[in-house]
Amino acid sequence: MQHLLLKKDTEVFMAAAQRKRTRLLIFFLLLAALLFATGALFAQITTKSGEQIDAGDVSTDMVFLAAGELSISAKSSDDIFAAGGDISINGAQADHMIVAGGDITVTKAGFHDFIVAGGDVDLIDATITDDLVAAAGDLNVRTDFRVDGSAVLSGGDISIDAPIGGELRAAGASVRLNSEVGQDAHIVGEEIFIGPNARIGGDLRHRSGKIHIDPAAVVSGQIIELESPARPDLEAWGVKAAAAAAAFALAFLIGVALLIIVIALALPALMNSASDTIREKPFSMLGIGFLISVAAPIVVIFLFATIFGIPLALLIAVLYAAAWPLAIAAFAYFLGMQARRAMNKNAAPPGAPARAIWSALAAITLALVSLIPILGGLVWIIAFVIGLGAVMTRGGKALALKA
Repeated sequence: MQHLLLKKDTEVFMAAAQRKRTRLLIFFLLLAALLFATGALFAQITTKSGEQIDAGDVSTDMVFLAAGELSISAKSSDDIFAAGGDISINGAQADHMIVAGGDITVTKAGFHDFIVAGGDVDLIDATITDDLVAAAGDLNVRTDFRVDGSAVLSGGDISIDAPIGGELRAAGASVRLNSEVGQDAHIVGEEIFIGPNARIGGDLRHRSGKIHIDPAAVVSGQIIELESPARPDLEAWGVKAAAAAAAFALAFLIGVALLIIVIALALPALMNSASDTIREKPFSMLGIGFLISVAAPIVVIFLFATIFGIPLALLIAVLYAAAWPLAIAAFAYFLGMQARRAMNKNAAPPGAPARAIWSALAAITLALVSLIPILGGLVWIIAFVIGLGAVMTRGGKALALKA
């Protein structure tokens, strides 16, 4: 009987050991796959500081592009992400196209979904088989640009001449619609112009200081003027809430500033290396940081969907959460050192007091800029993305050096 029990215990132990080996094997396979996927994603980055980049490759993977001047004709069966100053999209094709930049033009392109944000955006000729989301200072959606799904548009001056198959939602200082809309049109603006070629398949809902509807325009549904949002009577509560929010924001900014100073003092090798990398390759760091900020959550979600990938997903999530203060600190340190270099080009390498003082000045500058609506948030995003690229690129080597 003891022999049988011993044999059974041995079999249970061997089975458990086999399961453990299997789990370890799957874990390392997932880790290898992650590293391979990350390497493949990095290979898709095309960056070059100060020169125009012409990206015209054909790919089955995600494509990430960043440059000062960027020309995109790439075709991908997956998604394309692009960031830059002046961006020209000509003949590009992708499942999802996500673009952010200054002046952006689009011709002869085709996407399932298109998300674009920029200063001046000119959508000339393309086919969007699903939805369009666009935000710009000046936004032109021209006649040969076709949206089969819905369109969500916001900006300063918006001009819409393209047919929209689904619903239209537009908000801007000035909104001009002179095309066909398959469903309802919701338009908010100081001035709204509905041109003679407008054909709205549903209701026209609007809120504006001034609206002009051409007699030749056709609205199949009702024309409904939206009421301005009612203001609550709880003024006292609103004042207290605003004061509490301001206090919280001030405390948060002070905390971030102190954190930047502490990191600058505690990790000088990392801060110096990251600062030099940002100065030498700003657009490369923008592209790498953009890639990591997008790819990391996707990888975490993918690993969480598996049983054996959860520990790795938690590790990546923790590292990603820990990276944001380092990224902000690296960018602030870069700003401080640039200001120090501008004041004295022949200055000696910074000691601890100089690192603390100049990092503090940069942190205060970022805090003041963050008070500007919209621009402040954009500056923080750029700071995080560029800093993340520099920290992830130089972190391992820098931390291995003596402070």
